[in-house]
Amino acid sequence: MNEPYAPVSPAAGGAADELKTNVLGLWQIVFLVISAAAPLTGMLGAVPPAMSLGNGIGVPGAFVIAGVVLLIFSIGFASMSRHVVRAGAFYAYITAGLGRPLGMAGALVALLSYTCIQIALYGLFGFFCTVVLGPVLHSGAPWYVYSLVCLAIVQVTGLRGIDLNARLLGVLMCLELGILLVLSVAIVIHGGGPDGLTFASFHPSNVFSGHPGIAVMFAFASFIGFEATAIYGKECRDPKVTVPRATYVSVTLILVFFAFVTWAIVCAYGIADAVGVATKQPGDFWFIQSTRYLGTTMTTVMSFLLLSSIFASILSFHNTIVRYIHSLAMEGILPPVLERLHPKYGSPFVASYMQTVSVLIPLLLYVWGGADPFNTVFSWTSALGTIGIVMLLAVTSVAVLAFFRTTRQDTRVWHSMIAPVLGALGLFAIAAQLVANLDALSGTDNPVVRSFPWIVAAVAVAGILIALVLRKKRPDIYHRFGQ
Repeated sequence: MNEPYAPVSPAAGGAADELKTNVLGLWQIVFLVISAAAPLTGMLGAVPPAMSLGNGIGVPGAFVIAGVVLLIFSIGFASMSRHVVRAGAFYAYITAGLGRPLGMAGALVALLSYTCIQIALYGLFGFFCTVVLGPVLHSGAPWYVYSLVCLAIVQVTGLRGIDLNARLLGVLMCLELGILLVLSVAIVIHGGGPDGLTFASFHPSNVFSGHPGIAVMFAFASFIGFEATAIYGKECRDPKVTVPRATYVSVTLILVFFAFVTWAIVCAYGIADAVGVATKQPGDFWFIQSTRYLGTTMTTVMSFLLLSSIFASILSFHNTIVRYIHSLAMEGILPPVLERLHPKYGSPFVASYMQTVSVLIPLLLYVWGGADPFNTVFSWTSALGTIGIVMLLAVTSVAVLAFFRTTRQDTRVWHSMIAPVLGALGLFAIAAQLVANLDALSGTDNPVVRSFPWIVAAVAVAGILIALVLRKKRPDIYHRFGQ
């Protein structure tokens, strides 16, 4: 299926609908990316189950493993970004390395996966609003009321242009990182808990104890969103320099931050108590120590920042999906109307409305079916999205290897061969852990959840078939795709 990579110019008239260029700098992209990873949400949601089901106090080491795998992946990914600058990064890279049929499969899987992640986050936002805002507002409003209000705000904000979105997300990101850093520093200043500031969490005997694969799986899920750096390539300044730097900075910051914060919370509880509390009181795991070290006021602030963290992640994923839709429209795969840009803000506003509708319909179906916002909407849908994204990352590593072996545009052995191979092996191993432990990731062994890998595979096959049909029926669109 491999085909030579030869960039094709957009269709006539398409230039008017190109995204604005030179509007994003390095740190604005970093804000967009780290906001998608939602550090506060990841820490509060992923760490307790990673401890109780995974490797216990070795969780900080699991975050290091996941981060190192992604850093290795990023080497080839960043090298590729210097040669292929497209808003649909995943499928553009797969197309360039493995051919258009697999590229189309990647495009559909990316749309499915990111949309599922966003739907899951809307469920999570609604759930925590009932917990945090309900008592404050003296309201018994159901979760979906908050979710729908959030959806409307995201739609309005998403129309205002990516530069404004980046500034807003930067503020929210600093707030959520700040509260976790304040807690962690307070723990360090006080010398930790019963065992002091122990580094037992990074000792191999603890990192690889219990079920380390499950812990790495949860840790990796907390990184999702970092790969969006390349999606903004056409809108940033000097993309061949900015995108690689943003990728390395984002992954490194998330890795160091997650490892430090999880280490601090383990120190706060001590080796003997951390796993027990994570198992018995997962929802209060972080708030217990926040109350102890920072007081009730700061703990209340943390609970509100959890909502802003989820909102920031939703907005970031909204921007990501919109750029995929706009890119596919520019290439003739989706209707041309989705190319249109807002006359004032220059944002892909029709694609934005379509993205909102694509999330609204499944949410309403969940509401109609009486689904639980946390145990079903969030847990199930995020599991499906995570599987798809991990598989995309793994296939992208293979595509990077194939691209450089074919084009010889980067002859550095580490960047073009060794790193992509190691990244692919690591990512396929994590994907295998996801499939084998779907019950742990989703919180259920329901047969529907067990079918998720097959759903991702079916969407990929559908993409291949669509590409083959286009190659025969619409060669003009086929040859423009992904180029």
